[in-house]
Amino acid sequence: MTFNNKNALLLAKAAALGSIFLQSSGYANLNNSVDTEIISISGSRTALPHYQVAGAISVIDEAQIKASGAISLSELLRSIPSVNISKSGPLGTLSELRLRGSESNHVLVLIDGVEINDLGQGGLIDLSHILLANIERVEILRGPQSAVWGSAAVGGIISITSKTANKNNAFLEGSVGSAASTQISAGMSNTQQKLSYSLSANLIDTDGENIAREGDEADGYRNASVFAKLNYAFSPDNRVSTNMRIVDYKSDFDETDFSSGLIADANNISRGEQLSFGLDWYLNLVKQNQANAPFLWSQNLSFQYSQQSNDNFANDSFTGSTSGEKWRMIYYHHFGFSNGHFNLGLEGVDEQFSQSGPVSFGDPNQNQSNTSLSFIADSAQQLTEQLALNASYRYDNNEIFDNASSYRFGINYSFSSHINTFTSVGKAVKNPSFTERFGFFPGTFLGNAELSPESSTSFEAGLRAQLRSGSIQVSWYQAILEDEILGFEFDPESGLFTALNALNDSEREGIELEMSLSTGDVDWALSYAYLDATEQNAEGQASTELRRARHSGSMWLSYNITATHQIYLQADYTGERKDRFFPPFPQAAQIINLDNYWLLSANYRYKPNMQWTFSLRVSNALDTEYEDVVGFSGESRRIFARARYDW
Repeated sequence: MTFNNKNALLLAKAAALGSIFLQSSGYANLNNSVDTEIISISGSRTALPHYQVAGAISVIDEAQIKASGAISLSELLRSIPSVNISKSGPLGTLSELRLRGSESNHVLVLIDGVEINDLGQGGLIDLSHILLANIERVEILRGPQSAVWGSAAVGGIISITSKTANKNNAFLEGSVGSAASTQISAGMSNTQQKLSYSLSANLIDTDGENIAREGDEADGYRNASVFAKLNYAFSPDNRVSTNMRIVDYKSDFDETDFSSGLIADANNISRGEQLSFGLDWYLNLVKQNQANAPFLWSQNLSFQYSQQSNDNFANDSFTGSTSGEKWRMIYYHHFGFSNGHFNLGLEGVDEQFSQSGPVSFGDPNQNQSNTSLSFIADSAQQLTEQLALNASYRYDNNEIFDNASSYRFGINYSFSSHINTFTSVGKAVKNPSFTERFGFFPGTFLGNAELSPESSTSFEAGLRAQLRSGSIQVSWYQAILEDEILGFEFDPESGLFTALNALNDSEREGIELEMSLSTGDVDWALSYAYLDATEQNAEGQASTELRRARHSGSMWLSYNITATHQIYLQADYTGERKDRFFPPFPQAAQIINLDNYWLLSANYRYKPNMQWTFSLRVSNALDTEYEDVVGFSGESRRIFARARYDW
């Protein structure tokens, strides 16, 4: 897709909005402002100041999480530009995420640095099981990041930080809400001279509501999660840290009624467990005197493990299960200089996939594996006072697939200490998932072991400005995806659906706009995204990508009415999308339109003293009827009342 008049007009409109905002925010007085530096933890293997990253970054901080009163991460991710959420019903149902028009398994998600993508479900991330009770920060870096973080980081990366130990404290929180919902959370942390730790737990249980368009059976959900962190410093130059996350959940779900092609009530249950663990050893070897680069040479050894399992039952009978495990070992050296840094390392990954179920019209029981060894290099250098360089490169040696290279190269140019432009070009690689290659679901899907890896090349340009009391970020991107894996194509030979590589390239192009402003007692943010995403089917015919909105946007506002009263409002817009509907056999699949919709949420907080906090949260306050996936009713109005005690 070329940069034509349409692209120029869109970029001009975004720039015009930005200039109006700059003027209205008193940009002429920026030199009198005081900046709060935001540190990026995903732009490199070494943390970087936000302004040095040659890419679009968004951050959901602890203040917004508390003010919003949101329960699940997906509620706040709707406020981020170029995020499309496909939710198959209410709380606890499958919630897929697409970033910049990418596939749902093209976004890498880390919690405390450990990847949690589900190998057993095609490498996607199900947001429904990531609740905010244990989270204090979320960073979203858009664009290809495979060079630093490996396969799957095609559309971008979401890095989540759980609650950390910054002081000696403890809390207890309880909530009650619609659909007989209850939630209880507790946590504690302690910081000593050499040792710090934090521990938090959360339990939520709800009767749920009906997922299908018809019927009245409520589909419930239960989620129990535990987070733990521990850090120990043998000396200022030698320390270890470890983190662990455990999730146990049960979710009710419905099934397809083949007489109508729509979802109908059913007694189906999914039980799952998730475990992630990380152990890091940091050793600083050679010191340097410069204040901005205190260590010339340091090293990091990291061990990571993640596991996800899912068991499904229908009418109390076992119908099948999937399980995925990933072991990762990373060893890299960091070289710090007065004008930047350079990282060099090796990464080894072992992946295990298993599927089991009753033998019916074929045998789904299997075990598969893959290993890879990768060389990684990334660097950030301040070449001149105005010009900074980001560069990263990865070479993957795969057991199964051809060896592959990925890269990202970006430049930042600062017009002043408050405004800079960035541009970058990158290539990302995504290996076929175990499900796409070997998955077997009797009567419906048969994997294709001959699939080739996908690769995406992307170009991005943007502008960032730090205002006197806010910020603005505008970016344009274009990506071309080669060998896109089409995950549900009919195979005449077997009579089942399978996965195929597209014959031609698929394209994504878009513009993103983010604004934020803080004026005394009011904080607000606005975002908008335009997306043009097309794919090629197995016959080479172009069509609009499914479940991606061409237009989407959000606005949230936090207002401190007094020192003890606060209100938060968030309005999210999702434009029209397309989805695939399978009518009763022998009719062919149909592409249908899903209507656009607004979701309005509000939260009121009352904090009478340092110990107590009370809040009332209303999600989908207007009780909007909507569908993210054809046939699955979106979550209706939900009310939660919460009380918290800190000591």
